[in-house]
Amino acid sequence: MRIIPINTLRLYITEKFNLLQVREKRLLYIGLALLLLCLAFISVNPLLAKHSKLSQELEILKSDFIWISSKISVVKKLENACSSRNYKRGTIGDQITNLARRNLLSVNSFEQAEDKIKFQLSGSDANQFLDFYSQASCSGYKVDQVVMTLSSENNYDATIVVAAVEY
Repeated sequence: MRIIPINTLRLYITEKFNLLQVREKRLLYIGLALLLLCLAFISVNPLLAKHSKLSQELEILKSDFIWISSKISVVKKLENACSSRNYKRGTIGDQITNLARRNLLSVNSFEQAEDKIKFQLSGSDANQFLDFYSQASCSGYKVDQVVMTLSSENNYDATIVVAAVEY
């Protein structure tokens, strides 16, 4: 393969260009201008598409920001309502029993597997169960499952599965 020096190539193109007629030169200039316009369009078009996509995303984020700004009072109320008391005294069974007694609930059964704790509680008021769930969460237990039934004596029986979490 023969390598042609740049100067030789330039001279060859200039020679061939000088042999063209005026209308052919004009047509070549117009074609070159159209080629440059196409190249400019092809290089700018993805940037314009990305700009419009980012503009739409910005509008969505602005509306989300305005919405969340209007909800500041609600978000402030979502602060951690756990007291600073330490409920982590004794074994896990003792902790669950103490939480149940504190909410006037009785522990009917207690099973501890590897990472899950399953127990049954009974009580007369559903609100006591809600307080128990809240205090269990504050004590470092994630409530995974609750099955609650109303017995014939208007007592609530609940089977609860929790997992201990580190916080």
